[in-house]
Amino acid sequence: MFEEIEANGFGEFSDNELIKLFREGNQTAFHQLVLRYMFAIKRKAADMNCRSMDFDDLVQEGFLGLYNAVNGYDERGGASFRTYAMVCIRNRMLSALRSAGREIDTEELSEEIPARAETEPENAFIIKEDFARLVRYIEEKLSKSELKVLSLYLEGKSYDEIASELNKSRKFCDNAMQRVRKKLAISS
Repeated sequence: MFEEIEANGFGEFSDNELIKLFREGNQTAFHQLVLRYMFAIKRKAADMNCRSMDFDDLVQEGFLGLYNAVNGYDERGGASFRTYAMVCIRNRMLSALRSAGREIDTEELSEEIPARAETEPENAFIIKEDFARLVRYIEEKLSKSELKVLSLYLEGKSYDEIASELNKSRKFCDNAMQRVRKKLAISS
């Protein structure tokens, strides 16, 4: 599921090109987007300065917001992907904070994130290391069947499609995703 991440040529692609490749089934394209937005997600999580939620959990929510942005973005809407993604990331984090019971003053949250900060050379190594650590964490926590179900789910497949592809029941897929959410502490 989480093959070795290498930018090999993907760094030159625009966000829209990477989204198109990901929607065609290229997982490495999504990994490149994660690398590209990791610094912005961490910065947003740090700006929220929450005590009721662990920083890493908030970052994880940010990655889920990015995933939602990739799946929901329509360039005909007029906004750039970056703008749309940052709104999705911020909203996902705010929702998680609200679920954790924290009162949020949205006026104090910073909206300014340097447009190219996550692609600066000095951040590239840190971003790649953080992503590799996230991948290792997920692989350590989940069984092979849970990883497979999660991978197919992240490709945008429904439980019925996953069940058909794995020759399992829909209930098996639902149970696997419930275990994944519990093990990774992901709120749905």
